[in-house]
Amino acid sequence: MTAPASSNDGANKWTIFDDGASSSTGAGAGIILENENGILIEVSLALSFKTSNNQTEYEAFLAGLRLAEDVGVKEIKIYTDSQFVASQVLGEYQAKNDNLSEYLALVKEKITKFDSAEVHHVPRGHNTRADILSKLVSTKKKGGNKSVIQEVLSPCTTISQMKPCLPTRRRQQ
Repeated sequence: MTAPASSNDGANKWTIFDDGASSSTGAGAGIILENENGILIEVSLALSFKTSNNQTEYEAFLAGLRLAEDVGVKEIKIYTDSQFVASQVLGEYQAKNDNLSEYLALVKEKITKFDSAEVHHVPRGHNTRADILSKLVSTKKKGGNKSVIQEVLSPCTTISQMKPCLPTRRRQQ
């Protein structure tokens, strides 16, 4: 017997897409957390320590779980394009490296805090938004801009509509 679906069901069912990126200029994690009601949280995290690619993937996975826990998520589906991490978490691969074994133990501990959790490997092409967020910080120059400015522009269809569509800038005094 199943309980009747409530209107808040979508509020507690969330999806994480995560990706880690490591390059010669740095390492970063991209996390997308969204629920069925359309709430979307996108995070780009810079890692200020040297990591291997697999460690970076684990850091992204853990950051997604921490974010979901902070938001109060009960049911989670996690999508990662790291077959290595997904296979270790699912018990298909063993963690032979001590450092990666510690990451795996942390992930398994965090997952137990959710009422239900599923882990899925997805092809890189199905994880492009998280990939972009991870590269945003892993490829930037050190000491560079630490903010992201987002602006939504609407298309103007006629010249008479052009003036209201143009953004106005205020001079700072």
